[in-house]
Amino acid sequence: MKTPPVRKAAAPAAAEPVRRSKARDNALWDLDRSVGYLLNRAANIMAARFSDKLKPHGINLQMWRVLAALEHEDGQSLTDLASHTASELSYLSRSVAGIEEQGLVTRVASAVDKRTVRLSLTPAGRRLVKSLAPRGEEVENAALVDFSEAQIEAMLSGLKALYHNLVADEQGEEAVAVNRKLTVARRVRQRALGEGH
Repeated sequence: MKTPPVRKAAAPAAAEPVRRSKARDNALWDLDRSVGYLLNRAANIMAARFSDKLKPHGINLQMWRVLAALEHEDGQSLTDLASHTASELSYLSRSVAGIEEQGLVTRVASAVDKRTVRLSLTPAGRRLVKSLAPRGEEVENAALVDFSEAQIEAMLSGLKALYHNLVADEQGEEAVAVNRKLTVARRVRQRALGEGH
């Protein structure tokens, strides 16, 4: 039987501007209806709960994010990690130095560009991630109690779309004097888009 040709996914259509309902307009600054506020509040509590589980292991949440990002994709540069962990480079560098001192990561010069340093997990780093990942799942499972699979999938899809919308360049305007996190996220996104072609 002949295998059908693989179709290339179409680029997502440009979304129409969000139209607020009258009720939403009247409650524009109602924190209980603010996406940014609610996301931040939930993220802070999840981070606090997981941080408590990390303390006995001598690492903080920022260090964990680096380790988890490297477990997901080893050999990242600091710029890649800054985007994946939503961190400022200066703060990230200190965290990397801390986990490097603990023997959890190692720096390797890139085979392509000797000026670029890539970070890799050591065997001890991999063991730590493996032992702590279930603690992260416990926190996430507690947060998702009473959510259906459909609700979880819709939320994950929505969060990815929200991130994409915020990182995307604004209507072709020059991105001058933007926050460093946004600059790094845009650079990583552009590189990913370039590699996808």
